[in-house]
Amino acid sequence: MATFWVSPFAVADWLGLVLAGICGLNAWALWQVLRGPALPRAANLPPSVIWPRRLIYAGIVGNLGLWELVEELSDTVADLGSAALWIATVILLFRVISGVPAWFRAAAIALSLVEAVPLFLDRSRPVVFALFALPSVACTAMILIGQRRDGRWSRATIGIGRFGLAVQLALHALLLVPEPQELVFGMGTLLNALGVFTTVWLARTAHELARPGAVRPATGRPSRLSAALALALPLVVVGTEESARFSFTAAQEPCPSYAATRPEDRRRAFLCLARTANMFPEDLPDQRVLAHAADMCALTDAMDRTARLRLAGGAADPPDLAAALEFLCPAVIARQRADEAVEQAEQLREHELREAAWQSERARMNARCSDPWPKVRAERQGTAAYMLFEGGGYDVYDEIGAPGGDFFKAIDDGFIDAVGSSAAITTFGENEPMCLTLKAFGKAPPLRLKGWDRVVEVGIASRTGRLGVERYSEGVESGALGPLPDLAAGPGRYRMRVYARDFEWDEKDPDAPGEEHLIVVYPGRSTKKIAHVPWS
Repeated sequence: MATFWVSPFAVADWLGLVLAGICGLNAWALWQVLRGPALPRAANLPPSVIWPRRLIYAGIVGNLGLWELVEELSDTVADLGSAALWIATVILLFRVISGVPAWFRAAAIALSLVEAVPLFLDRSRPVVFALFALPSVACTAMILIGQRRDGRWSRATIGIGRFGLAVQLALHALLLVPEPQELVFGMGTLLNALGVFTTVWLARTAHELARPGAVRPATGRPSRLSAALALALPLVVVGTEESARFSFTAAQEPCPSYAATRPEDRRRAFLCLARTANMFPEDLPDQRVLAHAADMCALTDAMDRTARLRLAGGAADPPDLAAALEFLCPAVIARQRADEAVEQAEQLREHELREAAWQSERARMNARCSDPWPKVRAERQGTAAYMLFEGGGYDVYDEIGAPGGDFFKAIDDGFIDAVGSSAAITTFGENEPMCLTLKAFGKAPPLRLKGWDRVVEVGIASRTGRLGVERYSEGVESGALGPLPDLAAGPGRYRMRVYARDFEWDEKDPDAPGEEHLIVVYPGRSTKKIAHVPWS
């Protein structure tokens, strides 16, 4: 049985007139609940009348806030208590309603039990709840028919009950809307407000149950069989009684972890995560959030789940979405994580294979390069293959910042452009490795010009005490494939002599380097450029 109580704060964004109307409606409902039993009261009420009145009053107390407090401790306890109380109320109420045949009473009690069917289904889907909530509506309608035939309930009470029944039907119909818009949400809020008529009907039902009239003669206390049915049948139902109202879980931190959450509290924990992380629009009710989550749980691919979330108007990173959905479909997320672990392991293996192949290729290319001055030992020296990028060329620079030599000026010059603490050097080739040797001397070495196509000497400075070339790494398009030394012995000014020669392509050895450079550096203050072997 779905009953309603609306808080004015649920419609804080509405116009003041509507807010005042809802406050007045709630005040009227409270007055109806608290006004006491209708007079004249039948003397010496039998237990068959006293107990259903007590159960109805207990249900009203639950609807006015008790179940909300219990839900903070356990959803299952609250829902089981609400379901058991309502079914027991129906059973005992139909024992005292006169004017209806026995089969009618049995059918109404059966319908109250059929309300438990959604408990064994996917209750996160609104269409499932909306369809299986029809027995609740039918049971309420049969109570109204019984009240009319009994004669002790007033027309006002029956009319209020009929209006509340119409509100229930409208709320169930809203749940069947596939993609509710703002107007539908507004209607849902209004219908929730009008749902207090159901609470008023229950209160008046309990009040007027004490009126004299066509009350069937009491037969003493309820039979043991009736008491057993009233108490035992609800306990057979394992699950919850859902409300047709729209609800909105508030964001809060911290949300519980999956390991620390009991199975019956996982939906609440999911809503906490979803609201706190703003995964769904704020105006999307919990019922819709759970429905979209159920759709995402039915998908096998993580990216499809993310796309489904975007379709619902939400957004979240795949890991965050998986952490939230774990509360609703742990087996699905466990498979996803297992698949991701396998995929990551495969990607790591492929990366390691590529890296091993690249390291082998680097070693092979470095092995093809040798020192062009093997007999001239320097204080620091090294030889390595240097990978050239589109357009060729490379830089020698101080580590204090980016290279400052201008390649366009170097191209205009034909070979090299040196500015301050950096130099740009052109090459014959591009998109291929060449051989590069660096040698740092304490004084000027001999020229040894024979065999070189270009030899140019320039001045260069080091502010940090370091001079070098780019080292090849992931994300760098060109650089040395092996270790090369620092060309500076400390801060100061140096002379840098650059040797270059181009090799003829050998069809017998097509992988042989096509170009070789030698860079010699020694202390010197001159900034003059000297072309020892000019280029043509």
